[in-house]
Order: sequence, then C-alpha cells, then structure tokens
Amino acid sequence: MVDLHWKSNILNSNVSPKSSKISLSDSPIPKLPPLPTLQQPIKNDISPASFKVCTAYENYLRLPHLRKLWASNDFPNWANEPVLKPAFHALEITFRFISTVLSDPRPYLNRREFTRRLESLATFQVQIIAMLCEDEEQNPEPRGTAPVIDVNSFGNSRSYSEASFLSRIASWHKSRDVAQRILFSVEREMSRCSYTLGLGEANLAGKPILRYDAVCKPNELHALETTLVEHVENYENVTLQSTHQILESWSRVSRVLLERVNDSIDCRNFGKASMDCYAVERIWKLLTEVEDLHLMIDPDDFLKLKKELGIRPCGETVPFCLRSKELVEMANMCKDLRKKVPMILEVEVDLKGGPGMVEAAMKVYVEKRSEFEKVHVLQAMQAIETAMKRFFYAYNQVVAVVMGSAEANGNRFDSLTQIFLEPTYFPSLDAAKTFLGYYWDNNNN
Repeated sequence: MVDLHWKSNILNSNVSPKSSKISLSDSPIPKLPPLPTLQQPIKNDISPASFKVCTAYENYLRLPHLRKLWASNDFPNWANEPVLKPAFHALEITFRFISTVLSDPRPYLNRREFTRRLESLATFQVQIIAMLCEDEEQNPEPRGTAPVIDVNSFGNSRSYSEASFLSRIASWHKSRDVAQRILFSVEREMSRCSYTLGLGEANLAGKPILRYDAVCKPNELHALETTLVEHVENYENVTLQSTHQILESWSRVSRVLLERVNDSIDCRNFGKASMDCYAVERIWKLLTEVEDLHLMIDPDDFLKLKKELGIRPCGETVPFCLRSKELVEMANMCKDLRKKVPMILEVEVDLKGGPGMVEAAMKVYVEKRSEFEKVHVLQAMQAIETAMKRFFYAYNQVVAVVMGSAEANGNRFDSLTQIFLEPTYFPSLDAAKTFLGYYWDNNNN
C-alpha cells in the first residue's frame, strides 16, 4: 500500500495538480517520489494441514478415485475436457444431493430452504459451465472439438443423458419441479453456445448435443457415493461428504484454468487470460455458496458427527479448509498471479521499490485504447484477489456459526485471518490507481 504521506509527497513532486490534461504518450511520465512502503512483503504461501490429516480427509471424500476420473483423457483433441469434466462431476453430485435432502426422513430438517439453496447452487454451476463453453467458442484452437452428436441422428432413441441423476429427480414427484427449473436454466444459459448439454433441456434451437454420459461418466461417479465410514449412522455424514466433493471438484477446475492463465500470459494472449481469470473469480464465489450449505445442517447431529469422525484430532491447529490440497494449491496459484504483472506491463522488477511499475501501470490505464486487453487481465487478477479473500473471511464466519465461536477464534484460525487481512497482492496497480485518482480529483478539466 502507499504510505500515509503520499499526498504531501506528490505535491512536492513535479506533477502539476492543476494540469489541464494528462498525456502519457506525448510526454514522459513525471518522476514520482520514492515509495518506501510500496513493496510490502506478502506472507509466505499458504500451507496445508499435516500429511496424515490431509490423507484422512482425502480418503473420506474418495478423492483418489475422483482424481482418476478427472485425469481420464477420453477426448484428446478436446482442450476443454480437463476443465469441464470435474465441473460436470460437481453438478452431478449436486443433483444427487437434492435427492438425498428430499428423501431425508428427519422431521426437523429445513427441507424447503435446503432444497432452494441446492437449486440455486446447481443454477450457479450451470452458469459457469455455460460461460466456459461459450469462451471455448472464442478460442480458435479448440473450437469445434467438443464431442457432440447432431440432434437429428437420434431418430426414435433418447436424445439426452440416460445416466445423469437429473433424469431421476425429474421423474420423482417430490423433485420434479426442482428438476424442471434446473432444465430451464440449462436451456437459457447455453443459448449462446453452439451446442447444448443434453441433460433433458428443451433444445428448442435444435443444436448439437454434448455426449454428456461419455464425458461425465455418471455411473462411475455415483459408484463412489458410499463413504468409507459406513459405521457412522448420521444423516449429516452424506451432507458433509457431498458438500466437500463439490468444493474439491471446482477447486480442480480452477487449478486447470489458472495453469491456462499462466500459459496465456506467457504467450501474450491477454484476452484469453482475462476470460479464464474471470471464470476463476466466479468459482471463488461459487465456493463461498458451497460452504454456506453448512448453515443448513442440524447443529446437534453435526457436532455428534464431528466427534464420531474425529474431525479435530488432538494437536491439530490448522483450519479445516486447509486440509484440502486442491484448495490450498488454488489459493497459492492465485497469489502467484502477482508475479505476472511485470510481464504484462513489460517492465523489470525494481528490487529497491522504484516507481517503474507504477508508471507503467498508469500508462496502461490511460492508453487503454491500444492496450485494453492488458487492462482487462489486470482487473480480472485483482477481482480474483477480492473473491478469494472474501471466501476465507466468509469461511471463518461459517465455522463460528456451525461449531461455535470458540472453534473459529482460536490460534488455529490465525492463518485465515492473515489471508484476508494481507496487503494487496498488487501494490503497483493499487498505487497507480491512487495517483490517477489524485490527478483527476485535482484536475478542473
């Protein structure tokens, strides 16, 4: 962040506060005063829980088996397969989750609100999947490589997924209305794409249909439904597992997208990088909504489950969410995006904290007509930071509500506090906007 005396410093510089116009292309940017606090050190990478605890967490969620499904490469010519496959898995688990909630026999379960939240979550996921499919169409390399079938080739056979759990809840009287609303959202969100998902939506445009069952393999996914702790007779056990499997699946999607962002920036394809960055930002918001599902669980049943599963082992001081290696890696990759700023701005890093980065950022912001794609990707990277810090702050609040403030306020959650209270990951961009804001505040024209 900029030091507290930035106003007096800039007034003493040779920047005229009453200058009639700003032109960074016709004349060199005035030398700004030194910014001693500009390059504040960012905390070290986020560390996961111990190996033993992470392994127990992964086995509970059947993550080794899920990762095998994610890693399967059935369509090598389709660049979006590593992105969409775990996304489809998360959507399928959500469909199954809806069925679980509606068939839960406990009379005290808030079934109506729980179902509304899951329906909203499914719709949110469909929106992100549609966005990923739509962005795929903008990239000339993978365009047209999605495994689709022409709608006219089905004849009298079924033209949509036979294995998806959505078809089951669509045929059950308790969940038929929920399934219909989800199908409406699929039809609406996929309207800008050249194909549709084939989940049973109307497909009024007669577009090609994705081979959903071949990509997602719902039968193999749902075979992993049973947990490894069958002796625990607690309905919240399924809730806990399903919630975290959805989180893990979307964390994998983000990791693949962030790898693509780094490759796109290295190739100076800033337009593609900004699209993937905004997808990652939406996924952080989605994960916040996933964690909010914990607010619907029964407190007494969950605290019993916490004891039965040994969720808090003796001596373990790391927050629960950091048991997810996928989530930790996703967060660290988001933090490391700051290392790409010099490449985007085409300047070298000044270890002494000089104003070169700030001047370059100001120039990009002002000369946006020729370098607007750089502005897009820089804004998207800062949007990721905002969504990520919001997620960890909200997670801390959810833990306090679900398990009590004593669980959330101890030393074990200091690492979360450091994440959302850290200085900005992009101090040069922050300073550039600060100085531009000061300029326009003091410019009469």
